[in-house]
Amino acid sequence: MVTHWEPKTRSRETTFQHDTADWQTIARTLAALAREVADDLREEGYRGRTIGIKLRFADFETHTREKTLPEPTDSGTAIRKAAFECLGRLKLDRRVRLLGVRVGELSRA
Repeated sequence: MVTHWEPKTRSRETTFQHDTADWQTIARTLAALAREVADDLREEGYRGRTIGIKLRFADFETHTREKTLPEPTDSGTAIRKAAFECLGRLKLDRRVRLLGVRVGELSRA
């Protein structure tokens, strides 16, 4: 018996080699992760509505934020914009260890 399986989310994350407080490094990494997730979605034929980020500080305290879009998307630009909106709701007052981007509420494109 073969069971049909559909993914619920698609995500990418990275752990920095050295914890960083450098805004340019964080922003560049977030943009790259958003682009990679969008590429994965398009390659697999999905779109998603809920864009989320995960941020882990050097002390391992972890925060997540998400934003639900009106329509599903596989656009790198839309995912990046939503991810930066989520990041803007976090206080970056410490060094960052890990950063991730997730897209949920997937549907076939």
